[in-house]
Amino acid sequence: MKHRNMTGVLAGLVVLLAACQPSASPTGGEESLAPSEAVSTAPSEAASTSPGASGVTLTIAETPAGSALAGEGGLTLYILTDEADGTIHCVDDCATNWPPLTGTVDAGDADASLLGTIDRPDGSVQATYDGFPLYYFAGDEAPGDANGEGLGGVWFIANPAGNS
Repeated sequence: MKHRNMTGVLAGLVVLLAACQPSASPTGGEESLAPSEAVSTAPSEAASTSPGASGVTLTIAETPAGSALAGEGGLTLYILTDEADGTIHCVDDCATNWPPLTGTVDAGDADASLLGTIDRPDGSVQATYDGFPLYYFAGDEAPGDANGEGLGGVWFIANPAGNS
């Protein structure tokens, strides 16, 4: 029974990861991904939250993968290394599995000089840290979970010291 449960979890993670990869177009190239309109790496009081409407204060959490930025409810925050150039790639199904941190964000325990924002293709404003847009992972259920760490070789916990 235990083996069957792990197989289900692994299969679910594969599905989540597949939803976050650019798909091939019928012509063999990657589908067009809309670039963001603006990137700001300056501190921002109006950065971003997904789950709550009243804002999020960043904390630093200890996870099995090391120290990580955490958002609402102590949930681990992640970066997508494919977005290092300031272009949002995680949209549609990907953003369902990796909800962006949107709304009002306070640096809290994090380095305020690394907190900023980026405009998403849908017009919302997403928090960034050290220039990388911040995301939650749908596979994390409790504070300190880091189930998204290393997925696809492109998703990593947001490092409190910076991600560059």
